[in-house]
Amino acid sequence: MKPLVINTTKGIKIKIRNFEMPDIRRVMEIEEESSLDGDSALYMELYEDWPAGFMVVENDDSVIGFVVLVLTLEGDGRIFALAVDLRYRGWGVGRVLLKLAFNTLRKRKIGFVRLEVRVSNQIAQRLYRSMGFIDVGFIPLYYKDGEGAVLMRKVL
Repeated sequence: MKPLVINTTKGIKIKIRNFEMPDIRRVMEIEEESSLDGDSALYMELYEDWPAGFMVVENDDSVIGFVVLVLTLEGDGRIFALAVDLRYRGWGVGRVLLKLAFNTLRKRKIGFVRLEVRVSNQIAQRLYRSMGFIDVGFIPLYYKDGEGAVLMRKVL
């Protein structure tokens, strides 16, 4: 994907581009502050499986968010991870990443996308619902700390 420079709905200028190896340190910092459960080896493996499914967002040449997509065995898309730096939450960055994810999956002729989100993460759940996701299930003890996840799905 060619880098894309846009303004979010809340007025900040961001650049969206494909993940590059040197980004992994910053991605892991954002991942940790977002209470996701991945590790750098897993992210690198997902990148190697489908490089076009791993995108980052920059502001002033610093990575402030990312999305990782995977293709499921059932032929659906899955948002494996989506996270935005705490300082940039509420500025429309997550919404931009979701739209980018939807477009990337549609280009692959994928009909559905799913994701898991912490039960306690009401802000993310509201964002996902506002973007057309519906709750389709609950997975107990999904995260390493024992918290459950809401399973959400969207028709593309």
